[in-house]
Amino acid sequence: MKCDTKLMIRIGVGIAAALVIAYFTLPGARALVVASAPILLVLICPLAMIFMMKGMNSGGKQQDEKSEKPAALPSAEKMESSNQR
Repeated sequence: MKCDTKLMIRIGVGIAAALVIAYFTLPGARALVVASAPILLVLICPLAMIFMMKGMNSGGKQQDEKSEKPAALPSAEKMESSNQR
C-alpha cells in the first residue's frame, strides 16, 4: 500500500498545533498536555491510515454505482425489424 506522506504531515501539524494551543490556553492542564503529547504524536500513522482507507472506500462506491447501471436495451422497433428479415 502506498503511503501518503502529505496526509501524515498534515495530521502531524494539526496534532502539534492542537497541543501548542492547549498548552498556552489551558495553564492548569499543562502537565496533561505534555504527558499526552508523545502518545498523540505516535498516533499520526494510524490516524493517517484510517483517513486514507476512508478516502479509498468513498471513491470505490462511486465507481460501483456507475458500473451497476444496466446497458441500454434495444428498442422494440429494432427487434421487430431484425426479426422480419
